[in-house]
Amino acid sequence: MNRFNIPLVAEGLTAYAIERQNGFERHQLEDAPPWREQRRLWTDAILQGMARLDGLAPDPKLMEQFDRELKQASGSAAAVPASLQLQRETIQNLRNFVTALEDTGDDRRCQVNVVRELLEDIASHLPWAGKNNRLDLARDEAERSLVRMTAQMPIRFTHIALGGDTGPHWANGFVSGSVTDAEAVKQSPVYQEAVRDYPEVGNWATLCVGYVGRGLPSALGTVDASDFDLEIMNRIGDRFLDEPGVRWLSGPYQMTIAALAESLDESAPFQMGHTM
Repeated sequence: MNRFNIPLVAEGLTAYAIERQNGFERHQLEDAPPWREQRRLWTDAILQGMARLDGLAPDPKLMEQFDRELKQASGSAAAVPASLQLQRETIQNLRNFVTALEDTGDDRRCQVNVVRELLEDIASHLPWAGKNNRLDLARDEAERSLVRMTAQMPIRFTHIALGGDTGPHWANGFVSGSVTDAEAVKQSPVYQEAVRDYPEVGNWATLCVGYVGRGLPSALGTVDASDFDLEIMNRIGDRFLDEPGVRWLSGPYQMTIAALAESLDESAPFQMGHTM
């Protein structure tokens, strides 16, 4: 039995793409493909992914119809928007797809992320975002799936927390690999963004703690977290540390880093914690 109604998903995403094409468009990001092209890529990837999970060959006619309908509807005020029922069924199939991808036990995060990005795009379109179609639930489920799957990856990473000395300034985030000294902290995006955002802070009290994923007892067999891993982790923030599979590795490493221009190369001695 097929788990997804692929023709219905194609119909729903085609209707959505036509609405965006003929309505208000999102702000175009610099050096990014046009949103119309991006939606086509998302739709094609999702339809192909659903077919393959169901053991079917992808049907190229679905995307041919997608292109044909968008071309025919271009500039037309007579295009019929998606009904609430079509919205609901399309989103439910996308939710089912995310669940099926995670249930494979493989690293299918790139495919889940395609669904997440499409749902984020849909959420910027009021005729879909303002309806009782479970869009918000689908977005949350896709994000949670990415977080759970990332926590089960054999990766090593460091959580950096920074606190200022002149007021309620603080910053924190995850970085790749093992960061245990001031020079490594200075090279991290977390520190560089904090210095840029709060140039008035002279010294940053810093705390670094190392972690691994997949519940591993040590760093053996792990790799440094990728940019994709970090993107997922930093979106959810400190809550990622509560995920099953995330395990303490080393630290805390405490230090004070002088951020003022005349003392950028100076830092107080740091105190090392225990290491597994």
